[in-house]
Amino acid sequence: MKLTVGYCTIWKKQKIQEIQEPLEEEVLETKEQPHDTKEERVARLEEKETEGATPQSVINQGILSTDTSVTIINKQLIKEIKTNKQLEETLTKMRVKEIKQLLSLPRNTSSASYRIKRGMRMEIEQLQLLLTNETGLLDQNESLIDIKREIAELQEQISFLSVHILSKKEKNEGFIYKVKVNEPTMESIFIAQHSYHATGTKELSFDKGEKLEIYQQKFKTKFWWKGRSLVSGNEGLIPSSCVYSMLESLQLLEFILSVEEVSLPILQKIRNDSCSHDEKVSLFLETINDDPIIISALRQDKEQHHKGVTGSVYWYSASVTLYSPSPVQCNEVISNINNNHKEVVLYSSSTNITVSLLSSAKLHTLNLRSLEIWYTPLTNDCIQYLCILLTNNKTIQELFIEYSISDRGVTNVCQALEHNSTLTSLVLFGNPLITSTSGQAFSHLLLNNSSLVELDLRYTSLSTESILLILQSLMDNKKIRTLKLDERHKETCINTYPNYYLIQDRVV
Repeated sequence: MKLTVGYCTIWKKQKIQEIQEPLEEEVLETKEQPHDTKEERVARLEEKETEGATPQSVINQGILSTDTSVTIINKQLIKEIKTNKQLEETLTKMRVKEIKQLLSLPRNTSSASYRIKRGMRMEIEQLQLLLTNETGLLDQNESLIDIKREIAELQEQISFLSVHILSKKEKNEGFIYKVKVNEPTMESIFIAQHSYHATGTKELSFDKGEKLEIYQQKFKTKFWWKGRSLVSGNEGLIPSSCVYSMLESLQLLEFILSVEEVSLPILQKIRNDSCSHDEKVSLFLETINDDPIIISALRQDKEQHHKGVTGSVYWYSASVTLYSPSPVQCNEVISNINNNHKEVVLYSSSTNITVSLLSSAKLHTLNLRSLEIWYTPLTNDCIQYLCILLTNNKTIQELFIEYSISDRGVTNVCQALEHNSTLTSLVLFGNPLITSTSGQAFSHLLLNNSSLVELDLRYTSLSTESILLILQSLMDNKKIRTLKLDERHKETCINTYPNYYLIQDRVV
């Protein structure tokens, strides 16, 4: 076997040398004669071909330059190397075949060759086993590394999720706490008696029947509360006269049933009626629907009754002011007032006191010039006595009713003033219970009254249609020099009413 391998090696070297020597001679000869002409090189190549030293393919190509010749030689070398590789592969196959034949010979366990082959086979098997084990261990190590990496990533994700869940839990607990703390109670839920359009940036607009949560009553005054809409979630100031609750209504009913000072005829009837309690509740709810402002009046009466606070009376040379007066103070004013007092101001009065003052015969005989009623809810009974005063008195020129009147009162007052010839200024500023229902009453007043010079309707709930109706009446009433409206009606006046340019100098 060794002789065969050696012979092949020597044969291969001789073959390579036989090929390389003529090629190297040709390269040298070509490089030594760089200035030969084309014809000389062709002749020399033909001579070489006859001698058997140059391949026929070189001449057939017709490439005569030195670089081309070198390329052809290199290709020949590559071809010979490929042939040698094939010979080596053939030799290797022969060697493997010979080894297999040797291994297939009968085993002689006592011979030295058998022991050598057996030892070689065992060594090979051990190496194969070792290689297999190492490969398996490498694969296992790689798998373990991947698993550890995945575990680390999962642990990181679990930690992140735990922090996220904890944060969410804290937020949810805080939210649940806020909901529980801020959850509306039965006592704080009120219902809008009618729609209200906010006239200031801090006020809350709402629709009739909308549920509202009142969380702060008596904001600066008892006629403005703080709350939020349970429909829109918006918050702001709410005129207390616009809202009511069933629970509060029942509490007010219990108040008038237990207090004898209540002098309003309708309330006295409810208290003195021999009907059942349920029937009294039904009658009281009907009264509220007929006169919405009675809720505000009873709130004020109840508060003043429970506090038992004595009001104040301020005397001036030409006026008198009653601030939450008691019955005794009211009687004192009626007794001492005279024609020198041209102005009477009633501020935050109870319903009973208001009725007592407006119904007094002496007040009807005075030469009053101005009557102001502030934060004093004028129920239907109060309005009735006020209208009688306006009809009989021929000297009152200014009437101020602020935060005190509703549509029902406006309708009655406008009817009383239609034929009045002395009143020049009517100020109904800040009455959110004056709604579109009063639009027709104002229109009739402007068409029939000939003495009014100023009409102030700011901070009311008059609708756009009502304003257009009032503007149309203003065209016929040339006496009115000043009509005061809310800023929110400005666009209506300018863009909707076609004759606005004729009256714009009188609209403020």
